[in-house]
Amino acid sequence: MFGYVRVQKMDLRVREWETYRGLYCSLCRALSRRYGLPARLILSYDMTFLLAVRFAQSETVPSFRPGRCPFNPAKRCNYCDNGSEAFDYVCAAAVLMFYYKVRDNIADSPFWKKPLFYLLLPVAVLWRKKAKRLFPQMDADISAAMQQQAATEQENTDSIDKAAHASADALGRLMQSGAKENANAVYRFGYHVGRWVYLMDAADDLKQDMKTGSYNVFVKKFQLHSPDLTPAQQDEIRASLEMTSAAAMQALDDSRLTVLYPILENIVLDGMYQSMEQMMKGKTSDERSL
Repeated sequence: MFGYVRVQKMDLRVREWETYRGLYCSLCRALSRRYGLPARLILSYDMTFLLAVRFAQSETVPSFRPGRCPFNPAKRCNYCDNGSEAFDYVCAAAVLMFYYKVRDNIADSPFWKKPLFYLLLPVAVLWRKKAKRLFPQMDADISAAMQQQAATEQENTDSIDKAAHASADALGRLMQSGAKENANAVYRFGYHVGRWVYLMDAADDLKQDMKTGSYNVFVKKFQLHSPDLTPAQQDEIRASLEMTSAAAMQALDDSRLTVLYPILENIVLDGMYQSMEQMMKGKTSDERSL
């Protein structure tokens, strides 16, 4: 996941913002405690979103106690003191996705970039070993999704639905696991968010993928020879993203996840829209700006 799934702060109430920020800071600390200090570097808004969903599934309201950031003692933080299972699950998901991303980068990157990922691989292997021991089915699902994604890219398909399916299905399964009720709706919620993230990443990386020759479904679909999109092509990408986020919102409502609902609704309706607007305007976001 790539940091696109985030809240729109100005549309949250203060209490909701503090809860979201507390989950973010708590996840940072949980990664360090479970997988070591370097694991803090893989913290993302996407995983904070998954953590919020996990709390909502268990119908657990996060409770917090005050603390300070270990890297900036002047910064006050709120740390969550419940929901240990949710943190175990999301931390494992974060390190497993990091491991498979490193493996994917080794396979796909040009030779001058491969040494960096080879340096990261031993740490990723150790993290994966621990996470797999705790959540073997999660590892199997992510591994299968990565293999399916690689096969789809080898096929060089021009179908948006087919290209996005593996990533969407992986997030759907991640979110569905542990759902007490409405598991199908929770799966659909995760599926559409995962599909949206895949399409966002493809659109965001279009220029870089054309430069390196990497597979990109929009390059294939539009038969592009230049990264400059026509207005019609931009409208088609925007329509795909908006339709997918609308389907995610419908699935969220169907899932009846009431705990943290205002935060989840804000992410889908406002945060994802703002991320799309920034991407379409060629802007980038600072992943660690909380």
